[in-house]
Amino acid sequence: MKDKLYKMMNWPEIEAIVYGEEGRPQTILGRHNVSNYTLFQTFMPDAKEVKLVLENDDKEYIMEMADEEGFYAIAILGKVKGSYYYMVTDINGIKHKVVDPYDFADQIDDFDKNRFTDGTMYDAYRFFGAHMVTKKKTKGVMFRVWAPNAIRVSVIGDFNNWNGKSHPMIKDEETGTFSLFIPGLSEGAKYKYELSIKGGRVYSKLDPYSVKNESDVSVVTKNFEYSWNDAEYIERRSMFDRIKSPLSVYEFNIDKLIKDGGLSNKDKINQFVTEIEKKGYLAILADYNADSVYMLPEKMDRENMCDLVSTAHEHGICVVLKWNPCGFVLKEEGLQKFDGTYLYGHLDDKRRYNPLCDGYNYNYGRPEVDDYLLSAGMFWMEEFHMDGLHIDGLSSIIYLDYGKYDGEWTANMYGGHENLEAIEFIKHLNSIVHMRYPYAIMTTKEVGAYPNVTERLDNDGLGFDYIWNNGYSEDYIDFMKHDGGLKNIHKLTDNMAYAYSENYMLTISYEDVVAALECDYLKADGDGTYWDYIPVDDDKKAAVKRATLAYMYAHPGKKLIYMNQDDEKEITRLNEIYKAQSALYSLDCNPYGFEWINAVDRGDGVVSFMRKDEYLNHSVFVVCNFSNNEYPNYKFGIPYEGKYKMIFTSDDKKYGGNSSVTTRAKETKEENYDSRANSLTLKLTPMSVSYYTYTPYTEEELLKFAEDKVARFKEKLEKEAREKAKELKAKTTK
Repeated sequence: MKDKLYKMMNWPEIEAIVYGEEGRPQTILGRHNVSNYTLFQTFMPDAKEVKLVLENDDKEYIMEMADEEGFYAIAILGKVKGSYYYMVTDINGIKHKVVDPYDFADQIDDFDKNRFTDGTMYDAYRFFGAHMVTKKKTKGVMFRVWAPNAIRVSVIGDFNNWNGKSHPMIKDEETGTFSLFIPGLSEGAKYKYELSIKGGRVYSKLDPYSVKNESDVSVVTKNFEYSWNDAEYIERRSMFDRIKSPLSVYEFNIDKLIKDGGLSNKDKINQFVTEIEKKGYLAILADYNADSVYMLPEKMDRENMCDLVSTAHEHGICVVLKWNPCGFVLKEEGLQKFDGTYLYGHLDDKRRYNPLCDGYNYNYGRPEVDDYLLSAGMFWMEEFHMDGLHIDGLSSIIYLDYGKYDGEWTANMYGGHENLEAIEFIKHLNSIVHMRYPYAIMTTKEVGAYPNVTERLDNDGLGFDYIWNNGYSEDYIDFMKHDGGLKNIHKLTDNMAYAYSENYMLTISYEDVVAALECDYLKADGDGTYWDYIPVDDDKKAAVKRATLAYMYAHPGKKLIYMNQDDEKEITRLNEIYKAQSALYSLDCNPYGFEWINAVDRGDGVVSFMRKDEYLNHSVFVVCNFSNNEYPNYKFGIPYEGKYKMIFTSDDKKYGGNSSVTTRAKETKEENYDSRANSLTLKLTPMSVSYYTYTPYTEEELLKFAEDKVARFKEKLEKEAREKAKELKAKTTK
């Protein structure tokens, strides 16, 4: 080796490169000005020969092997400017053109540094991960990962024989971010990050920001561009009133549908959405299993997902994603001890473990972790035009003792069991989603009775739009399990005591199916249904199913039903009536919109109530007979005189029942009954729920009634007068 070249080289750092211990490879590798020379150094473990090619003069220079492990160097007199590359001959004699990754500086500007360290980098998914970019007219992939406690981080993949010494990344000391641009890489390249940590341990991790993983490796995806066709829908969506508009949601599992042969192409997606539209649902809730908050369904690419959302929007259906930021599973290649420390998990071991996912809670008090999660929420909203998010596992997020026994958790600074940092994260999430997407739908399920979940943020609430009504679901299951509902009717009426404490959504969700099947997940994921828990003969279960759905649609609250739990013919009619009758939705969150007519447990299995909107003459009278008895003449005390016309009964022959909708309106009778001035007598069929629209009497009808009443009263007085006169005459004659 030439003496001048030898003296220019920093041998301790070269040795660190060779042994994979260098955390600042940019100081050695690449192009550096040394005195009057330009020093080029590269580490190519699999190279047999390396030539430097200067593109300006098209010259080739054979580089000297400074270390037999594959470290090559050459010094060129003068300041060499312009682009260059290496012509590498590998051990198999095959030549490759390699553009030097270390000739591309990647500096994080102060704006991004501040956002990242403040927890306000809402588009972190655009910055971190693997992105196909062009630098200095050279195409390649920019890799960035956060690992502040690692000594070295390298990109390994099928492009460098998974050798962690080949592509060590450049560290930004202020943020702990490692980055590297690798020229020549393109879509489909498989990669991971290899980390060297204190103590000499070396291991590999998946990319936390990867949207696609295959067989425990991350995959470079192209910069996705999709031709959206939902501008008209998005403009119309701005008219949606989350409180006063109707909302019926069809929940489905993407993985299950794909396994059953659905959603695999645009035609099947269109078929699926068309069926949902035919049933009359206004929204869909998409669920699937994923190890990462960024990952797509395993067998669904970005175009398929965009096709699903775009097609739904074209049919006027909004799409909500079931998304779980509550914790991460303990997968060796995942976030567990990512850089040798509990980087994403809480430092306190009693706060770290999450029994819900048998993994670790996120450390919501760390701004960089908040960036990761908040950015994931924005990723789904921005890149896939989602209409909202359902936050799964909220209780395990906001409670430090969720699923734990005494001694297994650490109290907060005030001695309470609330996770204060997680609560602020949830508020931050709802705030930024609603700020950027004013008409987005944010829903959740919470089982710990946390207050003000759907209250506004400026009123000390969590800022959700809806919360699932767990009490309603649990009480109804318990109600139907015992004695056909004859002895515990209070299970249906008690929930109205808290029905307006939150903005509720009534559900027959996947979780409800699991609960009904007594936590038999295998059965729930197979052919088991919500209706299997009902202790009646199979021939009667259909009637219970129809009555349940009809009762749910009449009860205050938005609606959600899991796939395969509805009755196609009945649900189509229910959604039609639901959207047409404003009394069934416009005052879901206002107690004025509901009035019990019969809520007393008489042992007959009958309850009834009135649903109202701002206008009394749009009311709907709902009658529920949950017994197996028929009542030919069941009398109700009615507060509003007028006509009541049946528009629906769950016992209709159209849906497999034994009755038909009675088109002739029933009129109230001026009779005091149940402390009300009017009565109404109806025929009730067994196990049925019926809707009656209310029409008040017209002015002409009331005038006629008054005239008839006067005539009857006059006739009565005349009759009494005649009888009195007759009595007097008889006395006089005597």
